[in-house]
Amino acid sequence: MSLRTTLVELRESASRSDVGRQARLLRRRLTRDNDRLLRDYRGASACRKLQIGGGWRVLGGWLNADIELAGGVFHMDATRPFPLDDGEFGYVFSEHMIEHIDYADAASMLRECHRVLQPGGVIRIVTPNLAALVALLSEPRSGVQQAYYEYFIQEHLPAGHPPTDAALANAFMRSWGHRFIYDEPTLRLSLEAAGFGQVVRRRLGESDHAALTDIENEARYPPGLLDFESLALEATK
Repeated sequence: MSLRTTLVELRESASRSDVGRQARLLRRRLTRDNDRLLRDYRGASACRKLQIGGGWRVLGGWLNADIELAGGVFHMDATRPFPLDDGEFGYVFSEHMIEHIDYADAASMLRECHRVLQPGGVIRIVTPNLAALVALLSEPRSGVQQAYYEYFIQEHLPAGHPPTDAALANAFMRSWGHRFIYDEPTLRLSLEAAGFGQVVRRRLGESDHAALTDIENEARYPPGLLDFESLALEATK
């Protein structure tokens, strides 16, 4: 098979996938599924909570929103103005999503989060932590650092890449469609620029707010490793 044939087949496959997605999106619009999901959620929830970018991981009691067309999930492109009212949510939560969009789009998303939160409402953003990556590239490593290093090399290094610091760093920064990896000062500034105050660092699973406690999907990593990898900040409108 020639390279030209392979490229043509890849383009055709992508085109079919895009056509299928457009058809599903049109069907959702015609059936007004989004309107129904939002109407039902508003009618059932006294304390409204918005999860952004959870994909197929649906949180009970939350309006689960994602760009993917998942069943029971409110379809929303978080890089565009949210089709939601001003000040209608008490909480916003987004886990390992903001790093998948450009910095400017993330700034827009955070402004929209601020808009849809009620006064005193709280946002919780969880994302890979650049400082964790920097710590992995220096020795000696702590126990959790070494455990994470070995786990990442074994489970997440792209095929054919050598088990080296450089390969790990590139995968951390570029895999899964990552666009911008934050450290704490940068994410803190982004939240403040969007209008938020009282920005505080949290461990995964920990919060002063019951709605935001034990909410992350830590089971997808061995114990303690997602907490090591992640930066979690809460901020108040």
